[in-house]
Amino acid sequence: MEFDQKEEAPFNVPEKKKADKKTLTIYIITGLITVGSLIYGYASYQATYFKDAEIQKLKLELEEANTKLLRIDALENQIKELQLTQKKKSDLRSKHLRQDKKSTIKPIDKVLEKKSKSKIKKSAN
Repeated sequence: MEFDQKEEAPFNVPEKKKADKKTLTIYIITGLITVGSLIYGYASYQATYFKDAEIQKLKLELEEANTKLLRIDALENQIKELQLTQKKKSDLRSKHLRQDKKSTIKPIDKVLEKKSKSKIKKSAN
């Protein structure tokens, strides 16, 4: 048996062609466009991330301010209640003092009347 020895290459390797200027410029332009779009995408992502972080920060500040306002409202209500109770107590005290004055005035008048009557009786004797 004889072997046929043909000089055939097992793989067809195409010859390298010189690149055209047009294709090079197209490759460069598409590369620049993809790099630019990647940069733009990353920048927009960062912008939205920072906007979201700023929004979260503002929401937290708003919630803290609301809780402070609620505390202030509660304290104002307590102050109003204390003022009302204090006013009621002072009104009651003044009523008691008036009643005490009236009760002390009556006996004094009676005592004065008794003294004047006794003086009149003594002078009549």
